[in-house]
Amino acid sequence: MTAPAISGPAVVPLRFDGVETTFEVWHFDFGGDRWIAAWTGDLHDGPVPLRIESACVFGHVLRSAQCDCGFQLETAMTTFARRGRGLLLYAVDQDARGLGIAAHFAIYALRQQEKLDTDAVYARLGAPVDARTYDAALAILRHLQVSSVRLLSNNSGRDRFLRQAGLAVENEPLAEPLNAHNMSTLMLEKEDLGYDWSFETHADWLEPMQASVAGDAERSLATLAVPGSGSTANPLAMAEDLGSWEVAAALRAGEPPAVPDGHPAVVYLTDLPRADELPVYADLGAYAVVVPFADIPPLLHQAGLRAGIRIVDWARRNAYDPPRPQWTLVHDTAGRQVYARAGRLRYVAPSADLATVRSSNLADAVVRAEARWLELDPGAASLAQDGALTALTVT
Repeated sequence: MTAPAISGPAVVPLRFDGVETTFEVWHFDFGGDRWIAAWTGDLHDGPVPLRIESACVFGHVLRSAQCDCGFQLETAMTTFARRGRGLLLYAVDQDARGLGIAAHFAIYALRQQEKLDTDAVYARLGAPVDARTYDAALAILRHLQVSSVRLLSNNSGRDRFLRQAGLAVENEPLAEPLNAHNMSTLMLEKEDLGYDWSFETHADWLEPMQASVAGDAERSLATLAVPGSGSTANPLAMAEDLGSWEVAAALRAGEPPAVPDGHPAVVYLTDLPRADELPVYADLGAYAVVVPFADIPPLLHQAGLRAGIRIVDWARRNAYDPPRPQWTLVHDTAGRQVYARAGRLRYVAPSADLATVRSSNLADAVVRAEARWLELDPGAASLAQDGALTALTVT
């Protein structure tokens, strides 16, 4: 690779862990690939604690809670200060895992404004999830004559790269506890990048539930859990619905224990929730509902915002094959919702409104009546679906 232009040293006191520790800092420029090396103590007295850090404007500068970048940098530098030795290699141009700052902002925009799932985001950008290389880091280590490191990282790719380059590598995990903000980001790193996190992912919770309902479109499951223990063996509660379309009520009826303070709880569902179920899940202590679908209906997403609960799309390896038919929210106003599936409609409304429908010109279309909802087959009343939908929304 290109021989670097090297600038330094700058000897500066850096403040971590409430104290000031003197670091020697150098700048390396490999033809536009810029790195900073900062170290304290003896680099050659046994395996030196090493952190390879990619720039992150959100985590390092803006202190975002959505990623663990700020936590990892702070923890690594604090570790160096406490131990009296350590080496930071900071990749200035590797924001967004090597895609750059502009791409990082685009990723946030596509996720938050267009509601794209992760696979769709990177497909739109025409970019890999991780575009980073570590040849420059290796060149700096060789320049510093470092041959033995204690790598502070959960990135098995970095560990493997250094070992294959001939360095002696010990590994020290550097993991931030899961919280409501970073959970999806860290789980994506484990699933997509093979990071050695100890916790289970959303996929681990969803897969056995999906297998259990395979081939039965009317059977639904719900699980209330606190992810992060490393196992799916101990959910707070589980519920099954065999066609009444009331899985939230079944979960609540089980009287699950209170969610432990400081631990983010999640409700895992095999199917899209009803909008009126979302407050139930929030009342049970869940911060999010996770479903194995890539696309969340916009009206359902808006209902989640009103209920104060996130709806997390987690299709990825959990996408149903063949696709599982869903009741999709197509109308939502004033406590009344209409859902569509395969030419049929389900109308969720107060009992008085349901009674009105059953005595209207839509009566012949009603094929099923439950306490909270009606199912209609517009064709049975010689109506088009759009016509039946219009009639329901003005009833």
